[in-house]
Amino acid sequence: MKYTNVLIILAVITVVLIGGYVYIADSALDVLETESGQRSESVTAGDGQGLVVRGEVYGVCNQSDACTRFVIADDGQYTYTNILSDGDSGTTRTGSLPAEIQQQLQESVTPEALREMSKPVARAACDSDTGSVDAVYVIELDGSSYELDSCNTTVEADSAAWEVLGGVWYWFELADQSAQDQGDLFIE
Repeated sequence: MKYTNVLIILAVITVVLIGGYVYIADSALDVLETESGQRSESVTAGDGQGLVVRGEVYGVCNQSDACTRFVIADDGQYTYTNILSDGDSGTTRTGSLPAEIQQQLQESVTPEALREMSKPVARAACDSDTGSVDAVYVIELDGSSYELDSCNTTVEADSAAWEVLGGVWYWFELADQSAQDQGDLFIE
């Protein structure tokens, strides 16, 4: 084999490896994307330790400005956003979750539960296909990332982790700000 052929082969391999790395790195940034193609807000866990939860609902709410998303950082700080039907962000609320809710998240959202509920599954029909909504969560826990989707993964609706995540939505949607501050209306 000629020296130039070897150089060409090595150059092609190098380009493929670099391109693959860029593709994978970019895909990691697209972990949670809405049907409208808009990226969710980015929050990191700092040193890769702890718990970061991103949640978003999708389905029929896309037609009525009722879809919402949230990001909860490891320290309990959150951003909760209403997504308009045109894909733009509507109202945004920020704050800190009550300590009780943070503790429930820390206790119930475990690596074992996340591994079990993040396995892909094929369903004949999902709630979002039949006039309702589905929820997707991207959860970073101690440096690992898990995606849970009520339509596309093996979520266990009666598991402690899924109930606490649903309770977070409930807490966000409460209209009474004083009840939120006390955290006493959170589903246990």
